[in-house]
Amino acid sequence: MPYATVKTGLRIYYERIGHGQPLVLIMGTGLDHSCWDAQVEAYQNSFECIVFDNRGTGLTESPEESLSVKLMAQDTLALLDQIGLDRYHVSGLSLGSCIAQELTLIRPGAVKSLQLHGTWARADGYVERKFKAQIQLLQDMDLRSFYEINLLWLITPDYMRQNPENVDRLIESIVTAAPSNLLLLQQYQANISHNTLHRLKNITSPTLVTVGSFDLATPPLYGREVADAIPTSRYTEFKGGSHLYNLEHPEEFNRITLEFLLSHSQ
Repeated sequence: MPYATVKTGLRIYYERIGHGQPLVLIMGTGLDHSCWDAQVEAYQNSFECIVFDNRGTGLTESPEESLSVKLMAQDTLALLDQIGLDRYHVSGLSLGSCIAQELTLIRPGAVKSLQLHGTWARADGYVERKFKAQIQLLQDMDLRSFYEINLLWLITPDYMRQNPENVDRLIESIVTAAPSNLLLLQQYQANISHNTLHRLKNITSPTLVTVGSFDLATPPLYGREVADAIPTSRYTEFKGGSHLYNLEHPEEFNRITLEFLLSHSQ
C-alpha cells in the first residue's frame, strides 16, 4: 500500500491512478478516498488522479493534535511535495472544498484549476447550527447510530427510497473508514472555524463551484456566496441534488466536472 511520510511526520495513505495532468481529489468530513471511486473511473483516462485519506480517516494515522482546515491543507501540500508534484488541478467536496480553498490561497501558482463542491466560505447561520447539532449527536452516540442520522443531511429522500441497499452499503463503508469520535469532533470544529470569505477574491485559478439544490448539509446560498467571492468562478446547481451528488448521480456530476477539467488542461 502506498504511504508517504511528510515533513510534519504524518504518514498519509494515497493512490495515483490514471494518466495525464495531475488531479488532486480531496474528500470531506469523516469520508475516505473511496468516495471518489466513481469520479476516478471517469477521469483516469484523461488525468492522473491523486486520492488520499485526510489525517485520522481511513488508512491515514491520527496524531494527537488539534485540527484546522489550514493544517489539513498543509498536509495535502506536503504530500504533493513528497511525491514530486508542483502543478495540478484540485477538486474538493465539503470539508475537502475548504481544504482546497486554503491550499489554493497558500500556493496559488500551483493550481491549474479548482473545483469546490458542497462548499462554504464561512459557517454562519444554518450551517453553523447544523455543525453544532452534529457535534452534539456525536458526543451522545456511537459512530453507526450517528451516521444513521447524519446521512439524512447528505442523501436525498428519493435516493434513499430507490436505493436502500446502496444506502446500507454507504453507511457501512463510512463507519468502517471513519475517524474516532474525538477526531471526527475535531473535523466538525474545523468546519465551524473555517472562514475564507474575505480572502477568496485572491483566488485567480479557473474555479467551478457546484451544489445540489436539495443539499441540506450546505444549502445553495453558501455555494453562491463562494462563487460570488471568486472573480474567476463559474456556478452550477444540480437540480434536486444532495450534498453527495457525486455518489447519487455520478454520470451528470462526472460529465460537468470532466468538461470543466478538459477545458482548462491546455
